[in-house]
Amino acid sequence: METLKKNILRTILYYDIFSHPLKSGEVLTFLPQNSVTSETVECALRELVSDSSGSLAEKQGYYYIKPNVESVTSRKDKEEYSRKMWKRANWVTHIIKRFPFVRCVIISGTLSKNSSDSTSDLDFMIITKPKRLWISRTLLMLFKKIFLLNNKKYFCLNYFITEDSMEIEIRNIYTAIEIATLKAIYNKPLLDEFISKNMWIKDYFPNYDPADPVLHSGSAYSGEKTSYLQRFCELFFAASFGDKLDDYLNRKTIRHWNKKYRHLEDSERNFRLKSTSTESKVHPNSVQKTILNLYTEKLKQFGL
Repeated sequence: METLKKNILRTILYYDIFSHPLKSGEVLTFLPQNSVTSETVECALRELVSDSSGSLAEKQGYYYIKPNVESVTSRKDKEEYSRKMWKRANWVTHIIKRFPFVRCVIISGTLSKNSSDSTSDLDFMIITKPKRLWISRTLLMLFKKIFLLNNKKYFCLNYFITEDSMEIEIRNIYTAIEIATLKAIYNKPLLDEFISKNMWIKDYFPNYDPADPVLHSGSAYSGEKTSYLQRFCELFFAASFGDKLDDYLNRKTIRHWNKKYRHLEDSERNFRLKSTSTESKVHPNSVQKTILNLYTEKLKQFGL
């Protein structure tokens, strides 16, 4: 039981970075310990809360680190705001899925956790046809720059991968949580395949179940039907012409990043702005490292 309590605190402390209290079912899902039941977790949670000298408190079924009680109200407000964001995400997805070579549209970031507020962007992860990632990405970016005046509020496309390369190399608690909370809004079977390629996340969350309704609450889904417009547009990028164009756009993007972020070391720039034939990642602020450092400090603070 003592080991379980420590692991519960480890789980809740990660989300405390975002002032995001957890329900008991969520604690179980993201617990770094298996062979436990929901009843056992709830019992341990009650004991932690009843310990007057402890760090855990509960309000309205949400568990949080003292004294951050306002995080409960904040999370409920964010859940309400996220309902509006899902409607917007569904509308935007109907545009994105019609672009050439888009095979799956996935919600990531705050909305995937139903934790959006007025400052949040709509973050999309896109899976494309092999050897066409950079054509698809470039067309989507041109659409954003020309028709949306480069406004990313509801059109933030920060991650692209191809169907033939869906296993994520970087493995830590940050990427594991991001993968576990992804929600498909177009072509869920392909997201399911992506998850199956990345079941290493169970090394961090052994109780994780892709079918867990807790992970899919509040989300929207636009189906799997393909667009005739998409099929027609793809004809213009067939065969070797499409291969060469995709490679050219990849190289052109790398040159752009090298010039724009010349102040970064090559290794750091390639980590934040990964641009390969099978993956495009644009995270110039390196949020991942910041979060991992904060989490390490919290664990030290609580003797974990």
